[in-house]
Amino acid sequence: MNLVMNKMKSLAAVTTITILGMVTVMSADGDPDAKQEVRDIAAIKLLKERKDISLAYVKGLVCPSCALGIRIKVGKLPFVDSARYKRGVDMDAKTQLITVAILPGLKADVESLSKAITAAGYDPIERYTIQGGKLKSHPFAKAKSSK
Repeated sequence: MNLVMNKMKSLAAVTTITILGMVTVMSADGDPDAKQEVRDIAAIKLLKERKDISLAYVKGLVCPSCALGIRIKVGKLPFVDSARYKRGVDMDAKTQLITVAILPGLKADVESLSKAITAAGYDPIERYTIQGGKLKSHPFAKAKSSK
């Protein structure tokens, strides 16, 4: 009888964990189609508040766990200050923006950044800067497909 009760408890625990995992995935923080105006407002705020960063819109980032692959790939780049944020990368799933901490005195290598994001399985769309007090977007060059 105890064996049957233990198996039922184990099955209930596995079912509960599975359901909670499904609910977590379904209720991801991000919006698969984050609105441009929302992203622009967030970009302006981040660029004014933070120094030595590169800010990019990465299509497909909709939950905090999405950033894991990007953190691994981008965090290895030589210009990234991996002591800041998590491995040098912060992410906002609601806006699909990643903030990359740049080492003081260095500049982001845009091509390397784009390749690292692509290698992580995501689509780098554009990066942002503030010029003359206004937000400017700079599209990433399309990655060439290897055939």
